[in-house]
Amino acid sequence: MQDTPDWRSAPRNVFSTEFKLRMVELAQLPGANIAAIAREYGFNHNLLFKWLRLWQREGRVSRPRKTYIKTPAPILLPVQIAPLPEPAAPAESAVTTCHIRLRHGELTLFHPTDELLSLVMREMMKGNAT
Repeated sequence: MQDTPDWRSAPRNVFSTEFKLRMVELAQLPGANIAAIAREYGFNHNLLFKWLRLWQREGRVSRPRKTYIKTPAPILLPVQIAPLPEPAAPAESAVTTCHIRLRHGELTLFHPTDELLSLVMREMMKGNAT
């Protein structure tokens, strides 16, 4: 195996804005050779083309810096905690028993809820109780 460093693990060059502007100025001189300038200063010529495009399109050679808007610290407001209202008791049916005569027997419900009575009535009206 070779012990050559992997290009992916090598640190990237970080060029200052001043350096980039100087390279753009050199590249814009009449008769300038982009590849020769890049070789002379030790970087890839594609970077210089990128800086030139940025300069011509947007008037800059670097990414815009992230702008952060400083906001005032949040103000804490006083809060009063009120107790939760008591949950309403389940509605009790006025009926204490429900006696149903079926074809094959009888059914008696003691203290049925309104929901249960509604369900029984709905099923009986469908004809399932016969």
